[in-house]
Amino acid sequence: MKALKTIIIIIFIFALGGGVYYWYFYVQNPTVDENGEVVSPFEFSPFGRNTVVNQPVSQGPSDTTAEPEAPSRPNEPLKLPKLRQLSLAPVAGMSASSTASSSVVRFMDRGTGHVYEMDDISNTARKLSNTTLPKIYESYWNRNLNALVLRYLRDETDTISNFYAELRSTGTSTSETPYEIKGKYLSPDISQIAISPQGNKVFTWNIENNKGVGYTAAFDETGRVKVADTPLTQVIIDWPEANTVTVATKASAAASGYFYSIDIRNGVMKKIAGSIRGLTGKLSKDATKLIYSSGNLNTIRTFLVNVKDSSSEEVIFRTLADKCIWSALRKSEVYCAVPSEIPDAIYPDDWYSGKVSFIDQIWHLDAATGEVHLLANLLDLSDKLMDATDLALDPNENYLYFINKRDLTLWSLDLNQ
Repeated sequence: MKALKTIIIIIFIFALGGGVYYWYFYVQNPTVDENGEVVSPFEFSPFGRNTVVNQPVSQGPSDTTAEPEAPSRPNEPLKLPKLRQLSLAPVAGMSASSTASSSVVRFMDRGTGHVYEMDDISNTARKLSNTTLPKIYESYWNRNLNALVLRYLRDETDTISNFYAELRSTGTSTSETPYEIKGKYLSPDISQIAISPQGNKVFTWNIENNKGVGYTAAFDETGRVKVADTPLTQVIIDWPEANTVTVATKASAAASGYFYSIDIRNGVMKKIAGSIRGLTGKLSKDATKLIYSSGNLNTIRTFLVNVKDSSSEEVIFRTLADKCIWSALRKSEVYCAVPSEIPDAIYPDDWYSGKVSFIDQIWHLDAATGEVHLLANLLDLSDKLMDATDLALDPNENYLYFINKRDLTLWSLDLNQ
């Protein structure tokens, strides 16, 4: 009889222990597989159990319910989408820098003048400065992203002011915004600004005595050197190559346009393209090739020009050259935002004035081989209407940045995905 009681007690202890084991390991702390599914208690792994990873929930503006993202594996870097929205509010310009492991972009809020920073390994923007400078329309950054030239409307007027700004440390390590903006006003005659390829100087187009005068200078306007003096006043400028700046007449379908290069060493001005209605153009980073577009009623055509012999050929896609950016690492390659269709309008006038907008794709063209590739359909990737402008590349050319002309928000496209 005692032996029977002893056996019953032993069976009860084992049963109780098994119940406690099941409750602790599978009810309180359920095992999950690599896909985030709860594993049956009978699928026991002798090498331990996984833990449930709490993931952030993403929710779009029109979502009524949100589904959790798939859990990441331990020590796995955050997987960011190919196309990312970097700002929620309109921006007034941006610039990017790169290290061996990452890229960083800084941009300025158009309404407040606050400066933000975002890298390619996180999904959160960091505010660097809360110095308020309202109604910023343009910002031009140096290569170190610590100084810039601003153009904005001053004192509730229609007068555009030019301001040199530096991001200076507040000296407070605990501050949420470690920098403040300090600087000085620049010449009020400046109407256009372009940054040197090295990111350490500016080329400005000044209106002086009803003439256009071009200067190179440091960002704060010191060391200014005159390189051009012409009757042209309404122009678009660029600085694509160390010794070459470009000046193009502002484009309109109602007038013939001209595109010039200027050698800043001697001031020699050379016409590269001209007598073309609606002409806009971008010179390559080695100053050997020009991509340009012409416009008219319901028409856009895009061409490539060999600067050396002036030969040209039409590009397979149709877009405005203002929507293109040449590679600095592979000098024959160019990236363009290309409309999926061309709405009826007068080009480029109606696009500049905002009467018409595009729905863009991103294309890559190798001018040396003629090969073209579709890199991204922006509508498919974002479910948003994208009219990309102000294209830019980080120094390592891993990311293509652009501003959506429809709402002036900043976006990045991962070129390696």
